Amino acid sequence: MDTMRPASPAVALVNRGALLHAEGDFDGAEAAYRQALALDPENGSALSNLGFLLAGFGRHQEAIELYRQALVSDPARGVAWGNLGMSQIATGQIDAGLSALGRSVRLEPTNRSAWEAMARTLLVLGRLGEAEAAWRQAAELSPGDVNVLLSLAATVAAMDRLAEAIALARRAVAADPWSARAWTELGTMCLVHDDYGSAAESLGRALSISPDDASARYHMALLRVVVGDAEQARELLQSVFAAGQDALFAPEAGRLLDQLRAAVPAGADERQH
Repeated sequence: MDTMRPASPAVALVNRGALLHAEGDFDGAEAAYRQALALDPENGSALSNLGFLLAGFGRHQEAIELYRQALVSDPARGVAWGNLGMSQIATGQIDAGLSALGRSVRLEPTNRSAWEAMARTLLVLGRLGEAEAAWRQAAELSPGDVNVLLSLAATVAAMDRLAEAIALARRAVAADPWSARAWTELGTMCLVHDDYGSAAESLGRALSISPDDASARYHMALLRVVVGDAEQARELLQSVFAAGQDALFAPEAGRLLDQLRAAVPAGADERQH
């Protein structure tokens, strides 16, 4: 959010709106921004901040109009270009949104949120090389951000560079050793890479941090299937499936349980020893 130069007659209201917005008083912030615009209808900071506030509530079309007005008065406002792009993408204007995001990062190369929005959109579009480049820019701006590192790792993995993706996931767990998600992602990549020892260790760490993590339980179950421990796999899958059909990985767990029941009756793996 922007704050106003003291020369503007709306400075106090814009600054008050920014403070209320940061404190979570959204109604108060909106009122302050609108009062500022009543005094100064072309005020770029008030227009941009109000657009950002409305976008947070899904009112993207209103936000787009406000960002455009802000950019008329100051076309070099990089943050406004970035926010415009994100709202355009949210309303299905993909090409226009990517163009606005590109302009944002050209004006303000340190706008990490614009790089991240660009990367996510390019990834969905299947433009993996461009998505990787955008994620790397975001990672340079925040080297220890676990979410950015994992997103970059996932993008690299989708390009069949699994060893490089695993190295990135290891950077993520080093940045935050208490991130169950990071350990789960690392374990899953190691499983795909046929490094079962590292997969077991990483997924075990994830479950020690978050015992009910559905993704960690599901992928640990896959690992147990691969190494021939069908009984433990069933127990893990049943715990995931029991969370309900709408829960994360529950449908996949149900299908795999059916396959295991058809292939190996319960307790058969113990009877064979």
